[in-house]
Amino acid sequence: MSIKIVSSTDRAGQGPRRVPDNRRTRHHLRELCDEVLASYRAAKSYDLFADDERNEARAILARIVPLAHN
Repeated sequence: MSIKIVSSTDRAGQGPRRVPDNRRTRHHLRELCDEVLASYRAAKSYDLFADDERNEARAILARIVPLAHN
């Protein structure tokens, strides 16, 4: 005889949960989506690394990883 331990977050056996059909009623999800999209749009026009930083990183990488095709 085996015993299954069910956590309080496990919804198996409780059946489907009613979810509002209109996505506009899911305020927290909508706010999260808006925030992610705003962050993406802001990051799209922002270069994370300057050219000198990128060149320095390439030089370091070249010293660490030898080229396979010389």
